[in-house]
Amino acid sequence: MKTFRLIDLKIVRQDETSKRLEEFPLIDGLIINKEDGENHWMAEGLVSKEYRYFFEYLLQEGKEVKAYVTITKKSNRPAQLLAKVKNITVLGEHVSVLLDGKMVSSKLRKDSDKILEGLMKEGYSGDRLLEAFKQNI
Repeated sequence: MKTFRLIDLKIVRQDETSKRLEEFPLIDGLIINKEDGENHWMAEGLVSKEYRYFFEYLLQEGKEVKAYVTITKKSNRPAQLLAKVKNITVLGEHVSVLLDGKMVSSKLRKDSDKILEGLMKEGYSGDRLLEAFKQNI
């Protein structure tokens, strides 16, 4: 396993009417590449206690979230992580949030974009587009 410094954490927050990318300012953080051949990573971020209830909701629901993590230095491009909250620890005015998930490679994202563009050019839309995309992925 390899451990790196977690510099930035953003999570896609989605409700019935909207989807937005929210940044969770880190007091400190680390991210571990499990090196298991499956691209699994664990990230721990120390954030303000004000975010506790959001992360508790994710933990209770067992919801997988799309997170964007910046590793080692601010100038690095964020990596996409599909993760679930595994643990929350209250530490005074802060909370430690442990995320466990799988890193989505940029090649997969690029391939997905090409597949989607191709299907749209073929005239797929709505539910048909979704089904065709799932089959191609």
